Parts: sequence; C-alpha cells; structure tokens
Amino acid sequence: AYMRDSIIFSYLSRLPLQILMLIVFYPLIHTVYPERMAAFIVTSVLAIILPLVGLCLKWEWYRYRLENWSIQLVLFIFNLGGYYVMLETFHLSAIIAVVGIIALCVLLNRLNVNQLFPWESMIKHAHQHRINYYKFVNMFTYVKGMQEQAVRRRYLDFLLKTPKPFDSTQLYPFLFKRNFLRGKDALNMTLRLVVICAFIMIWLNHPWVNAVIGSLAMYIIVLQMSQFYTQEAYSLWPQVWPVSELYVIEGYRKFLQQTVLIIGILFSIVYVLLHVAQFYFIIFFFIVGYFTIRSTIKKLKYQESLLKD
Repeated sequence: AYMRDSIIFSYLSRLPLQILMLIVFYPLIHTVYPERMAAFIVTSVLAIILPLVGLCLKWEWYRYRLENWSIQLVLFIFNLGGYYVMLETFHLSAIIAVVGIIALCVLLNRLNVNQLFPWESMIKHAHQHRINYYKFVNMFTYVKGMQEQAVRRRYLDFLLKTPKPFDSTQLYPFLFKRNFLRGKDALNMTLRLVVICAFIMIWLNHPWVNAVIGSLAMYIIVLQMSQFYTQEAYSLWPQVWPVSELYVIEGYRKFLQQTVLIIGILFSIVYVLLHVAQFYFIIFFFIVGYFTIRSTIKKLKYQESLLKD
C-alpha cells in the first residue's frame, strides 16, 4: 500500500511538468505542422499515460532485482518508439508502447509473487535520488558537503596536455578545462543538452524556430557552467599556488569562450545541414554565447569587488 501511494504521489508530482511541456510545444506544432494536430493530441494522451505505467514497471523491475540502467534503457526505447511513431507516421501502432509496458508489468508482477521487499536496493536508489537533487541545486547555489566525483576518461587526455610554460596565466584555464572534462556530471549534462537540442532542431526543422532553440541552448549551457568558478576559485589550489583573482576570472573567461566556440560549431553544423539557405542565422548562436559570457564575467568581477570591501 505504501509503494502504491508512493507511485501515485510520484506520478502526480511530475504530471504538471508533462502538461507544461505540452502547452509549450502546442503553438510550435500548430504553426509548423498544423496538419498533424490529431497526432499531437494522441501524443499528449501518451505523455499522460506513459509516466504512470513507467513508474509501475520500475517498481516491478526493482522487486525482481534487475539493474537500474536496464529499466532506463527499456523505458527509453518504449517512450522514444511511441512518440516517434505517432509524430512521424501518425500510426496507431504507437499504442504498442503502452501495451508493451503494461504486459511487462503483468509478467514481472507474476514472477514477483514470492519476492521479498528489496530493502537494500530501494535504500540505494533513494540515496541516489537525493544526491541527484543536491547536484541539481549545486548548479545554482552552494550545497554544503557536496563533492563531485571525477572520472579518468583516458580518451580525452589529448585535450588535457599541460600548457607550456605552465605559469599563473595558464593555471586556471587548464584547471577549468580539466574539471569539466573529468567531472562526472557536468560533461554528461552538457552533452545531454547538446544532443536534446540537436534532436529538437532536426524534428521541428524550421529555420527561425531552430535559431531560437540553438540560441537558448547556448544561454542555458553557459549558465549551468557557473558552478565551475566557485569549485575552482575557492578550492585548495589558490592556497597551494596563490595567484591574483584577475587571473582566475580571466581563466574562467577563456574556458567559457573555448566551450561556447565548440558547442556553437556543433549547433552550426546541425543548422546548416538542415537549412543551408539560411546559414547566416548561425551567427545568433555565437552572439548569444558572447553576451552571456560577458554578462557572467561582469557579475563575477562585481562580486569579487564586494568581497574585497
């Protein structure tokens, strides 16, 4: 009974976000593809039903003591297949996604008749949910005791060659880049944003809309990288190798400029492949990135001046 109430509570708590996304996408679909409004209505129904059956499947999956990554993969395939079939081909076979999840729920429920409550795994998942929430909040403010994990990622070592000469002017550009490429959360979050925005641009396939989406993505990515300044500027390194705060801010600016340049090129490639006749719109990606970096650096300098006082 407790898990049933928990599933209902979890579903109702995430339902407003689903409805908000549908409201946001409605004018886009109505403007770009007015002939597909019927498909959008069915997709809206799927967006309401799939989260509920997905939560039920997760619970049965955990009771059977299967790995978390496997249920994430299964739900991703079902959700992507259902939405894609409905929006791209407008075929009622998209309902198979809901039927398939329900069938898996029934099958696992019968297999779990003699299964005990998975206390250890559920405590582990609850702890991971709390950590994920703290990581999200840590993007905007400091969370006490929050430690980001690092990953070696040897295949990115060619991007982390020690600059020569390695002096005070090169210290923080290198540290910011190293923290980004070896951080467990920041790089994955940035890659997810880039991939999601690229998929949305490909799906909508409208020059003006894609220009807005790409510019908005550039703005969001620069903002979510604001955590790097506090992580590096106030870490142990300034005590080991004290340098002027101007070098720290300048290193952060160089790091943001390099990152925005690479991401802007990726968005530009996607945009030009879709709208080669309107290729000049890619300038908006770099303009938004430039002014966002400028505003961010200006705020940091002002904050540092207040700390001096």
